Amino acid sequence: MVYSDVSVSGAGQRRRIRGFESEAGSVPEAKRPVSGAFQVQPDQSEADTSGDGQINGMDSSIRRKKHFGQHFLTNPETAERIVSFLEWKGAVVEIGPGDGILTDFLLSRGLDVRVVERDHELIPGLKRRFGSNLKIISADALDVMGNIPEAWGQTAVISNLPYNIASPLTFHFCRNVNQIPEMVLMYQREVAEKVTTDLGPLNLAVGPFFETNLVMTLKPASFSPPPKVDSAVVHFVRRKNFEVKPEKDYFRFCRRIFENRRKMLYKNIMKNQSGGMSEIFKKLEISRSARVDQLSVRQLLALYREVRENGIQI
Repeated sequence: MVYSDVSVSGAGQRRRIRGFESEAGSVPEAKRPVSGAFQVQPDQSEADTSGDGQINGMDSSIRRKKHFGQHFLTNPETAERIVSFLEWKGAVVEIGPGDGILTDFLLSRGLDVRVVERDHELIPGLKRRFGSNLKIISADALDVMGNIPEAWGQTAVISNLPYNIASPLTFHFCRNVNQIPEMVLMYQREVAEKVTTDLGPLNLAVGPFFETNLVMTLKPASFSPPPKVDSAVVHFVRRKNFEVKPEKDYFRFCRRIFENRRKMLYKNIMKNQSGGMSEIFKKLEISRSARVDQLSVRQLLALYREVRENGIQI
């Protein structure tokens, strides 16, 4: 794994990327969606509407809840394309299955699927639609994924993430990386770029543990209700070797150093310190006047290792 500062093409323009490269030494080549898959208009014409007020066994009268960040995919072709990015053949956990549009394609591949759904009004519909084929956990994903049960073993993750908890969930996934070999996650496009390319708390938290690839973008019309921004799907593959441990102190470091990012990093992290940082900055040849955005990923990882080895809490 090496630090990358290269220029790539994307979304019709060229942009600078600062982040992590693959262990082979190059930015992973994006899997491109099939032609026309970037924006698919909603189409319910083939939905099973048997039963009063139901679509595919789900109660169509249930309102989407803004406080849960619910924006459900409406096009089966789009859902199938998203599921196709998942290469893992073992157990899978889906966060926020909603009406089960992704779940359906996961089960059709013969995967061992469990879902975590906080909205109790959606549980009966999921049970009607999938029966005993689906393991359903009625709980808050932040509670469940904060400490994945060991009994789950190696488990891939897939989700049209609730946008209001996407960032904290991503930190949880990274902490549990030893149990997560692969993920396919949908974010607001701006957040997806923070995960994959833009140096910041999310990129620094994810990079040492997963290779990431933004593989698909979707317009608001792909969802019900439509969000106000574009969305994007990111494919995560666990790295074979980690340069740091996936521990709480590291993820606290990722958040802490980007607070007040326009200020000098040294002064920012010295607020709660009595000493020791001056020697570390000198050893790593980091200027005490430097801002965090002026440092490379490699320098930041080296800084964390020194801080940890010296028992300094940030």
